[in-house]
Amino acid sequence: MQDDDLLLRADGVTRAQALDEMRRLGADVVKVQVYWNEIAPRGRRKPKGFNAADPAGYAWGVYDEIVRGVVARGMRPFLALGNRAPDWATARRSRYRGTYRPSAREFGLFVRAAGQRYSGSFAGLPRVDLWSMWNEPNLFSWLAPQRAKNGTPISPTVYRKLYLAGHRALRATGHRRDTILLGELMPLGAGSPPKVPPLEFLREMACLDRNYRPYRGRAARVRDCRHIRRIPASGLAHHPYTPGGGVHASGRRDEAPIGSLRALTRALDAIARRGRLPRRLPVWITEFGYQTNPPDPFQFAIRRVPGLMDESEWIAFRNRRVRSYSQYTIRDAPRRDSGSRFLAFSSFQMGLRFNDGRKKPGVYSAFPMPAFVRLLGGNRVEVFGGLRRGGGGRANISARLRGGSYRSVGLAPLNKAGYFRRIFRVRRAADAKYRISIGGHRRTKSPVAR
Repeated sequence: MQDDDLLLRADGVTRAQALDEMRRLGADVVKVQVYWNEIAPRGRRKPKGFNAADPAGYAWGVYDEIVRGVVARGMRPFLALGNRAPDWATARRSRYRGTYRPSAREFGLFVRAAGQRYSGSFAGLPRVDLWSMWNEPNLFSWLAPQRAKNGTPISPTVYRKLYLAGHRALRATGHRRDTILLGELMPLGAGSPPKVPPLEFLREMACLDRNYRPYRGRAARVRDCRHIRRIPASGLAHHPYTPGGGVHASGRRDEAPIGSLRALTRALDAIARRGRLPRRLPVWITEFGYQTNPPDPFQFAIRRVPGLMDESEWIAFRNRRVRSYSQYTIRDAPRRDSGSRFLAFSSFQMGLRFNDGRKKPGVYSAFPMPAFVRLLGGNRVEVFGGLRRGGGGRANISARLRGGSYRSVGLAPLNKAGYFRRIFRVRRAADAKYRISIGGHRRTKSPVAR
């Protein structure tokens, strides 16, 4: 789970309550973005005598508290490093403050400081062993510029240098065997100059054209593709948000929402065949959710969202390359003060709770216990579900026809992560309602033809 507003921007009491709630909801990993520009010295010039690789040079305070709090509750801390650079580490002052061509060298020094601080042997702080570099580097608001005036992607080259510098720094500070994720990519962006869609971004980062052939000559030079080698990574971090069409909207060319995870893994494999990425690279879904109406009148009707969440997790579970599933956030962001109705809701409204703290009906209970029933024929259904804090144990699946009572159709053991997926024979399967019960938790579902 991730909720930077509650963990980074709130007081200590609210932070502790948020971590307690994440644990109750069954999260086993807590992700937080480490904003380089917020904890580094300020100013346009790097301070004289400042050792950027020394952990003592940064104001870590709240991050120390979060890491300690996560570990104390039996969860795993996940630090996403960078995100915005201090002014002295960017190429020049521009409207893209903190994101305009950040210095890979300076970023590497910052990551070295983070790696030392959370090595498990620094000032009694816990060890962190799950990392990623930069947030959504294929979106202009996080890394700029995205493209040259002629349309040539720039951000993949800038990001490749940042990532490699960060990866080297972690390895040099005792994190050689850690999970270090590439990407944190946003899923859309085709046809938009301030964005580079994820499949194009990955190809360009690896110096491959749209046919997965290495760039040569001038095309290679402008992308700084000299002597490129395999990019080391434990996995790809991805944010597979859906377009307005929902779960089954595949997006446009080179996009990768939740319904196009296979296209994403095929692209990773094609890049790996060229020796530019490790083979069969896992996909980590590190940010995901659905914005609801209410409160945002431009988003998905709230009654639909539990079903969208369930089916999205079923899609992720069925893909053997997917290693994680995420909820972003616990609580909606506040409405922005704006004369425009559209801009008022331009922040994220995908929490499990409304901004005033009320649980979203259906949505709040759907996260800790996903459940999805797929119609396979006249008398067969596939049932998927789980309980996040329910590793081991079993699920009881019952069905009823209209006017009848629930009758058990079978049991399903939960795997170590708390999930199950089984096929059952049920008379008149399309007409039945299904009840899934696990450890005192219960959800009722209608079958879906997919």
